[in-house]
Amino acid sequence: MSQGDGPTTEAEPPAPFDRDADIDAEIDITLRVVLTAFAGGAAGLLAMGPILFALPAFLRLFRAEPLVDLAALGRVLGLEPSVLLGVVVFAAGGIVGLPLLFVVAGAFLPPREPRAARGITFATIMWTGFVLAFWPGEYAGAIFLGLSLAAHWVYGYVLGQVMQRFAYIPQHAV
Repeated sequence: MSQGDGPTTEAEPPAPFDRDADIDAEIDITLRVVLTAFAGGAAGLLAMGPILFALPAFLRLFRAEPLVDLAALGRVLGLEPSVLLGVVVFAAGGIVGLPLLFVVAGAFLPPREPRAARGITFATIMWTGFVLAFWPGEYAGAIFLGLSLAAHWVYGYVLGQVMQRFAYIPQHAV
């Protein structure tokens, strides 16, 4: 056996954080946190509406077909797709679905400070799916990308601010 082939008795270098404590880390998701997330999602939708819908409608770039396509989810409940149902599904996603996802994932997103800015990071990630689902075609591609990204940043900023002010956004070692 050559030197170095056998087991070594050197101690491992200390970890940058306590792994046992990290495994036990919990996010206290209380009713207050969930309701605050819903309120943040609703406020975010109201804030992003003028950028995402009003300005494109004014520029005659808004198309309702993607909302009707989204409403096809209603067929599971026996509902016929319509623009109104599409708006309801879109609002439900922005008020319930995305805020709940943010409650769980927000603790792991950058930046470390200010924690409320994590909403912008979260909204940017969600924007990528929005672009795929609502792509209007080549005729308004650049305008759509810019306006939809700006609207999502506004949504994320408002969601993050509401969460940080009235509940909290936890920090975990990742």
